[in-house]
Amino acid sequence: MNDITREELNAKLETIETKMDARVESVSSKIEAFLAVQTERDQRFNERLASSITLSDEWNQKFRMLAEQSAQAAISADSSAKEAATLKTHFWASVVAQVLAVGAIVVGAYLANQANVLSAVSTTVSVFQAGKDQGKAVESPPANKN
Repeated sequence: MNDITREELNAKLETIETKMDARVESVSSKIEAFLAVQTERDQRFNERLASSITLSDEWNQKFRMLAEQSAQAAISADSSAKEAATLKTHFWASVVAQVLAVGAIVVGAYLANQANVLSAVSTTVSVFQAGKDQGKAVESPPANKN
């Protein structure tokens, strides 16, 4: 084997150093590219997170508004139910009044008819009695005055 001279060793070391520098530079550029991609990804994530938070706030506002509307609807339904209860009471009161009015008309008509019937019977009886009295007067002979 030949002995390596100092210059050859230096050249060999310099070649190795150049190759290692190229490798380190390649790895360094890959790491920088990876970090750039990670930074971009983090930035997109933060934008999506901010957008999601904004959207969440909008949804929270919508849910609050829906909750308020539901509470108002419940209050309105409660007042409507109370109003309907009084309306129902008025309805049944008017139905009872109408039934009583119809009953009064029927009873009045019956009594008026009864009065007419009684009047007709009374008239018939009096005419019959008058006829009897007149019949007795015709049948009795005239009394002698001597």
